[in-house]
Amino acid sequence: MANTPDIDHASTEGSTRYAFVVALVAAFGGFLFGYDLHVITGGQLFWKPYFKLTEGAYAFAMASAMIGCMFGPSLGPWLIDRIGRRSTLMFCAVLFGASAIGTALPDNIFTFNVFRIVGGLAIGLASVASPMYIAEIAPARLRGRLGLMFQVAVTIGSTCSILFCWWLSLLAEQGSINSESVWRIMFGSELVPVVVFLFLLFLVPRSPRWLAEMGRVEEAEQILAKIDGSHAARQAMVEIHEDLKQEEGSWGELFKGGFKLALICACLLALFNNLTGWSGVAYYMPEIFKRGGYDAPSQAIFNALILNVFNLVFTLICVSLVDKFGRKPLWIWTSVMMIGALMFDAVAFHLAWTGPVIVLVIVLTTIPHHLGLGPLPWLMQSELFPTRLRAKGVCISTTIVWIGGFLSAYLFPIVAEWSEQLVGSISLFFIVFIVMCVLSLLFGLMLMPETKNRTLEEIAASWQKRR
Repeated sequence: MANTPDIDHASTEGSTRYAFVVALVAAFGGFLFGYDLHVITGGQLFWKPYFKLTEGAYAFAMASAMIGCMFGPSLGPWLIDRIGRRSTLMFCAVLFGASAIGTALPDNIFTFNVFRIVGGLAIGLASVASPMYIAEIAPARLRGRLGLMFQVAVTIGSTCSILFCWWLSLLAEQGSINSESVWRIMFGSELVPVVVFLFLLFLVPRSPRWLAEMGRVEEAEQILAKIDGSHAARQAMVEIHEDLKQEEGSWGELFKGGFKLALICACLLALFNNLTGWSGVAYYMPEIFKRGGYDAPSQAIFNALILNVFNLVFTLICVSLVDKFGRKPLWIWTSVMMIGALMFDAVAFHLAWTGPVIVLVIVLTTIPHHLGLGPLPWLMQSELFPTRLRAKGVCISTTIVWIGGFLSAYLFPIVAEWSEQLVGSISLFFIVFIVMCVLSLLFGLMLMPETKNRTLEEIAASWQKRR
């Protein structure tokens, strides 16, 4: 693709604002990620009775996007390295658009599931390309905050999705719109942000590290200088050249020496992202609130909306803390907090509490996730690998994220039913996640690295020293 017109000759000082704007556009992929993944949550009380689903079919429909999410990252290394990070995001936008149309129109659950899987492919690809693009364009001193913009965008996307679903559910209860039209409009509404995202992508530059890898050195240095000044750009180009002098990264290299440890850390971060409690709750919030005494769809969806607002607030707090306190301390403390929150959840549902107290206990569950356990894996998996291995390493770790996401989404109805038969409540669902949080805490204490204030090349060099 031709050079974008907004790449001027580098300024001496660089522009933090320019870096912020470019990262914001890339993070819009996260907005679509959040919107697409959670519109099904807002609509589940409408499309489930329309398709007359069994619990098993309902579980699969809820988790179907995760199948695409698991396979989406496998396209990442080829697409991202061949056509670049920005062009890959453009392809994601096309897939998101196809999913929006395909899930709004079907009359059978098979077609619905197929296009949910297409949307999942887009999410899987975007979850690799967006954080990678931001990590590669952000100065080291800002990379934590800019990198977490992706997670902020995911949260904003899911909040906007739930807000729109709540408004439509009110219209349905008032008789202004029928229940079938409600869920179709919910899914079709994603087309609007898709068009906006595709337009904005034409206004931002390609990744400077990808340009350097393609031999477009002058263009890469111009972009880096515009972001962080001429001196920093020259220094960054020296480090990038040293990294690229080494042989092209192979899949096998990820499983050798220090990079094997980097891969293990990335995969454990990815696993804990979805298996420390919140994801299983988030996919079924309206259903959980119905169990907590909120029978009307609009009430259940409104409570889910309240939770999403809390998600956004605590994700923004994480953005303000990550470059100040570091990744490792945040991870350790939020693991401890999640253990306590899940214990409270288990007690509340076992004792059959209802009403506002249920909203409170779920709020307590969202805090540790959005302060650390949720955002940090997305940030760090793009920090841990050198340029020549980054696409491949992030592909593997992101696939692990979505395997965990699929398990969380698919198993909730099954585990909840098993738990109710065994102990008369869904409390065992939360106990399972407490065990995972204990493992997450041990990982943070014993293995997790600190990447605060280090360049990507410095982090890569630290793994090489462990050979």
